[in-house]
Amino acid sequence: GTTATAITIQATDGLVFNPTTLTVAKGTTVTFTFASVTHTVVFGAASGAPANIAESSNTSVPRTFNTAGTFAFQCSIHGGYMTGQITVQ
Repeated sequence: GTTATAITIQATDGLVFNPTTLTVAKGTTVTFTFASVTHTVVFGAASGAPANIAESSNTSVPRTFNTAGTFAFQCSIHGGYMTGQITVQ
């Protein structure tokens, strides 16, 4: 069997997502991790995007990407400079 690798994106205290870009296979679960600073993850209106993540800190929230496409996201608190993108193949 294949061991699934944990795929995470950190919403960092430095007000960036790490990594900012990610390419995953369809059906992959990406875990967004939050440290002490509160962030959100908003995917916007992209068709097939998972649910947004409300204000979060000191937690991890999984989201599964079941639709191929490119999904840009940002933190709605920290605006246009705290952004990222997930490409689902």
